[in-house]
Amino acid sequence: MHQSRRTYVPRKGKPCHLYYTTERQWEPDYLKGRCLELGLEEQFLRYQIRLMVSYLGVFFALHIGLSVAHILVAIYLTNSQTHVLVDVLFCSISTTILLLVLSINFFVGFVTRHHWIMPLSSTLATVVAVVSDIGLVVYSEAVNKWELDILHYTYYLCMVYMFLPITSHTVALILGTAVSITYIGYYVFCLPFTDPGQNILNYSYVMVDFLHYICFNVMGIYFRMMNDMLTRSSFLDRHQYVMEEIWLRNARPQESRLLNAILPPHIAKNIQVSIRDRIQLTEKGLSYDRLRERSAIGMAIQVYPDVSILYADVVNYTYLTTTLTVERLVQVLHDLYARFDVAAAHFNVQRIKFLGDCYYCVAGLKAPNPDHAQTAVSLGIAMIANIMEVREEWELDIDMRIGVHSGDIIAGVIGEAKLQFDIWGPAVEIASHLESTGESGYVHVSNATMRKLKFQGIKVKAGTAKAQQDPLLQKHSMKTYLLTGIPPRESVRRTIDYASPHVFDPNAYHEPVHYMSYVDHTAEQIEDEIQKIPIVGVEPICWRRRKNKKDHMKGNIGMVFAAFNDSHLEGNYLRRPDYIIKYTVLLVWIMGCCLIYIQLATNESNCILCIVIDIIVFLFLTAVLAICWYKKFCYWKHKGDENYLYSRCSCIIFGFFEKTQQSLRRRIVLYLLVVLSLLMVTSLIMSPILVYYNLWQSCLQLK
Repeated sequence: MHQSRRTYVPRKGKPCHLYYTTERQWEPDYLKGRCLELGLEEQFLRYQIRLMVSYLGVFFALHIGLSVAHILVAIYLTNSQTHVLVDVLFCSISTTILLLVLSINFFVGFVTRHHWIMPLSSTLATVVAVVSDIGLVVYSEAVNKWELDILHYTYYLCMVYMFLPITSHTVALILGTAVSITYIGYYVFCLPFTDPGQNILNYSYVMVDFLHYICFNVMGIYFRMMNDMLTRSSFLDRHQYVMEEIWLRNARPQESRLLNAILPPHIAKNIQVSIRDRIQLTEKGLSYDRLRERSAIGMAIQVYPDVSILYADVVNYTYLTTTLTVERLVQVLHDLYARFDVAAAHFNVQRIKFLGDCYYCVAGLKAPNPDHAQTAVSLGIAMIANIMEVREEWELDIDMRIGVHSGDIIAGVIGEAKLQFDIWGPAVEIASHLESTGESGYVHVSNATMRKLKFQGIKVKAGTAKAQQDPLLQKHSMKTYLLTGIPPRESVRRTIDYASPHVFDPNAYHEPVHYMSYVDHTAEQIEDEIQKIPIVGVEPICWRRRKNKKDHMKGNIGMVFAAFNDSHLEGNYLRRPDYIIKYTVLLVWIMGCCLIYIQLATNESNCILCIVIDIIVFLFLTAVLAICWYKKFCYWKHKGDENYLYSRCSCIIFGFFEKTQQSLRRRIVLYLLVVLSLLMVTSLIMSPILVYYNLWQSCLQLK
């Protein structure tokens, strides 16, 4: 999930800094705070409910199997069928009630809307299980005079912490503690002390039993906390992946839209693919094929027959540059050219570029358009209306000359480091001369354009005398005309209008893109992707029908063990740093202390060697605990100040802990030493039992 940052341990005894950022990201309060910060707590709760219900499916199968096995053993291995019938009834009735009470949690939608159902059903199921277990023992002792031991307490504690659908750690701890107190109370108050002289010994065993339950509850809370941390971490990673996927999915249409606003779609697509290939090769450290690149660029240069070219020039532009400040000049040009872009998008005309006071574009370039001449002239009339509004709003003496000619052109992208789209050909030069010989406030067109026009709402005048004297126009024996008219209001918009995201008509592009729809449905997409997150356990049939067939996570993970089927992936996973090792060490320390106390409490022979072993094990576990929690203690003490300098001794501890944390071999060695220590203490506890067992066997042989 996260990249590790090693603590810098300098040589020659110099101080060092503490970097706790990565480990901080694996702490429960940080993960929960991150979910709250991103507004994911409600979504995580729904995902957690799905996980809980899947675990509950595993418990149903396990509990039914154990109940059937219990009934079969009781029937076939017990002689008294009358007494066994009571046992079978207790087991069957309690199992049926327990499963019925918990089955309501499979209605996920209903449970999600009513969160109190999960803890209530879990509490009722636990009460049924515990009352049935103790009730059977009490009944057997009172009626049948059978002294039975209670052996299901471990199973029921595992049920509370591992399988019951309880999302709150506090509720799980309260329920587990209540189960433990119930069994301890039965042990203390229901089992009589037959020999008053043994009261002290019995009370010591009560304390041992108390610690025994503490160990199980600590293990349960540890399991729930680790499961919650790993689940939240995976959930946040999945959310980040989903957000990046949605962002990329939305960015691609934006990229296409931006490129299509500059280039024709069929050219933009080739350029887009070429640029992506170049970026990917550069990121991989490879060099791209320049010959292939030039070939792709060459393919983007094409001949476009029968289009209309519009050239526009701002009259009195020199006056603007000499009388206005640079800032005001830029504002005026921005207002003016933005209006022109809005009008060009309205008429589906491809703007080529603008140079200073010159703006030129082509109609019929994006897609074949038989009315390209009419479109270009309408755009020219709209541009004149726009500059008139700018003239009034900014109080400037400016006007517009526009020239339009229809013919064939060559258009394409040139350049290598910086690509540039442009047009060439005699028709382009003629349109430029029509603009320069035109009259302010009119669209100056050639006879080639005039033949293609429909004259609704257009007023026509004869061309200018200046055009009749232009050598290029006379070379082509070209007659010219001045046109004017009233443009559609949608093509004349103020600057404040085109600030709206809806100003550019999506229908003006070859591939319509509704970006706002992506933004509106982002939350729905995230929710849908979260529903596809695979879960571990037994899924209800209704979920399987909705399961995403493209989700490959289930195929990568084993069905029995939570391990990757690919050994390479499993190896990489095992070699990752263990950022929650300190919590495991804390659990082991608590368990070790309880075992040491139990050994001392049951050490009736006052074994000196046993006491020495207990002390060594305690010191070893305490030292490991101190090393693993020292970074956390320093981070807490200095409030996360990474600029604080620590002593050489602290740096050595930091370095030793991080090497163990990031090395699989070191962790395995540490785990083996810890397990060996706990086994030594456990063997000391079991040794008196073995001695008594051997004495009992000897007595039987003597008889």
